[in-house]
Parts: sequence; C-alpha cells; structure tokens
Amino acid sequence: MKKVKLIAACFCLIGATLLVAENLPVRGPLPFSAYDKDNNNLISEKEFDAIKEYRMNQKANSGMPMRNTGNSPSFSDIDVNNDGSISKEELQKHQEKRFNNKMMNNQGKGQGNRAF
Repeated sequence: MKKVKLIAACFCLIGATLLVAENLPVRGPLPFSAYDKDNNNLISEKEFDAIKEYRMNQKANSGMPMRNTGNSPSFSDIDVNNDGSISKEELQKHQEKRFNNKMMNNQGKGQGNRAF
C-alpha cells in the first residue's frame, strides 16, 4: 500500500512539474497566463500552488535570498469571492494592491533621499 501511495505521489509531482516546466521571471508579478495552464480563464488552486512552488524553487536554485517566503500570498488571499478559482480581475487587483503597498512601504528610502 505504501508503494502505491509513493508511486501516486511521484506521478503527481511529475505532472505538476510538467505543468509548469517553463522559464518564469524570477522577479516581479507573473502574468495570468503563467498560472492558467488549462486556458479556461480561471486559476485553480492546483495551478496556483504548482506555479508558486515552481517559482520558489526557481528562486532558491538561482541563489536569490528567500526572505519573507512565509508572507507570500495564499490562494485564499487572492480568491476574494471564495468561488474556488482566481479570475483575471482578482489577480490583477491583488498584484496592484501588493505593488502599491510596496511603494508606500519604500517611501523615503533609497539613495535619492539622503540628507547631507
């Protein structure tokens, strides 16, 4: 029974890897199409989790610092209407909100604002 479960898990992992086997940008928001692998204009939780895991591994393998990985958004953070899928509008609003929050948090920082 353990062998069957292990084999099933391996097939799921292989399937998820094939699902996302592409080069994604290491930084910045991903386009909707990067998540929507079945082209149904919705992102399922499975699609979201597969891309999220793939991108985390991609960043780790490229030597990027893995700060704040525990703060990365979950599927439910983006699926605001709780219908079990993420629409283009939900993803866009979430990405805009994160960008605006990041810009607000970085106000006044940087070399351009140094006082002499």
